Amino acid sequence: MRRLFWAAMGIALISMVFANCKEEEPTYTVQVTATEGGTVEGQNGEYKEGETVVFTAVPADGYCFSQWSDGSTDNPRSIVTTSDISLTAKFIGVSATATEGGTVETQKDGNTFVFTATPSDGYYFTQWSDGSTDNPRTITISASDITLEAQFAQNALITITAGSNGTIGGSDNGRYAQGETLTLTAIPAMGYCFSQWSDGNINNPREITVGKDDISLTAEFAKPTIATVDLGLESGTHWATCNIGAANPWNYGDYYAWGETQTKDDYYWDSYKYCKGDNDWLTKYCNDAEEGYNGFTDTLTTLEAADDAATAAFGEGWAMPTKAEWKELYSQCYWVWTENYNNRNARGYIVYKAKSADDKGRHVYDNGTPSASYSLTDAHIFLPASGGRIFTSAGSSSGYYWSASLVTSSPNIAYNCGFYSSKLEPSDFSSRCCGLSVRPVKRP
Repeated sequence: MRRLFWAAMGIALISMVFANCKEEEPTYTVQVTATEGGTVEGQNGEYKEGETVVFTAVPADGYCFSQWSDGSTDNPRSIVTTSDISLTAKFIGVSATATEGGTVETQKDGNTFVFTATPSDGYYFTQWSDGSTDNPRTITISASDITLEAQFAQNALITITAGSNGTIGGSDNGRYAQGETLTLTAIPAMGYCFSQWSDGNINNPREITVGKDDISLTAEFAKPTIATVDLGLESGTHWATCNIGAANPWNYGDYYAWGETQTKDDYYWDSYKYCKGDNDWLTKYCNDAEEGYNGFTDTLTTLEAADDAATAAFGEGWAMPTKAEWKELYSQCYWVWTENYNNRNARGYIVYKAKSADDKGRHVYDNGTPSASYSLTDAHIFLPASGGRIFTSAGSSSGYYWSASLVTSSPNIAYNCGFYSSKLEPSDFSSRCCGLSVRPVKRP
C-alpha cells in the first residue's frame, strides 16, 4: 500500500511541474487617440498576440485626416498586435473665410479642398490672403493647418463731369466691373466746342475700359477761335488753324454732310438735306437727270455761300476750300505725318510752309524721316486724322476733309482731301451724305 501511495504522489508532482512550466499566451495593450479636429473609431484595450484591430480616423467639419503618429497615412488602419501599440490620429484644420464684399464656397473630396470666392454686387475678388489669385482655388492637404481669407474690393468708381459750357452723354456715373467698356460723349453748349478731357485725351466720343482703379474725368469746353496761317501759297490763300467746331488744332471738331451747315446725329441719305431720301433723288447740285429727283438738274458745281459750313460758322470771307485749293496745298507745302502732334497723342499731318523749292510737294509718311530744319515754331497747320461719319459711326485712323467742289461725273459725290499715315490724296471723294471735317480758308 505504501508503495502505491508514493507512486501516486510522484505522478501528481510531475503533473504539477509540467503544468507550471507551460508558457502563458501573451496579450498587448492597444491605445489609439486623436488630435483636435477628429475622432477615432475602433476599440482600445488588451489584445492577444496576432489579433487584428481596425481603427478609422474620422475628421470633423473643416478638418481632414493627415497621418498617424508613426507616419502611416492608411485610413482605415489595420493593426496586427505584436507589441503594445500607442498611436495618434492627426488632423489638419482647413478653413476659408471672406472679407466684406463676398463669400466663399467650400467643396471637399478626400484631402482635397476647392474654395470658390464669389463677390457680392459691386465688388470684385482681388486675391487670397497668401497672395494667390487662383479662383477657384484647389488645395491638397499636406502637414500643417491652412487658413485662407478671400479678399474683395469695391468695383472702380467712374465719375465723369462736365466743365463750364457743356454736358456729358453716354455711360452714367457709378461703379463698374473690370473689363467693362464705357462710352463718354462731351456735348458742348451752343457757341462752344469740346477742348479735351482733364487727362489730356482729345477723343470725343471716348471709350474707356474699366480697370481696378477709380476714374475721375472732366470734359473741358472752350469758345472756338479762328486764326489763319500764311503758308506762302501762290494763290495767297490763308488756311485756318483749326477745324470748324474745334478749340485747338488737335481737336477733331464737328462733322458736316456736303452742303449742310448744321451737325447732326445720323449721316446717311435718308437725313441728307438735298435729296429725297436716296442718292439718285438729288434736289440741288445735280447736272445729271438720272441722279436728280424727277429728272432735276442745275448747273451748280461749287457750294454756294448759303450751303458752305465755313461761311455759316465764321461769316463772309470764310469758305470751304475747293478741290484746286487742296491740290495747291498738296503741291506747294511740306507734309509730315506725326503720331503725337504737340505731345497731344494726336495723329495726322503737319503741313509746313516750304522752306525751299525742293520741299514743295514733299510728303513724309509714317516710315519716313522728316527734315530736322522744321519744327512747330515754323509756319504750319495741323490736320488731325479725325476720320469721318457714316450713319452714326466715326473713325480716327484716317482724315477726310471736304472740298466745296462737286464730282460732276457723278453728282451724288463730292471731292475731299483724304489721307492715311502712308497715303495722301487731295482729290479723293465721298458720298455727299457722309459727315466729314471742314478746314476753312480765307482768300485774298
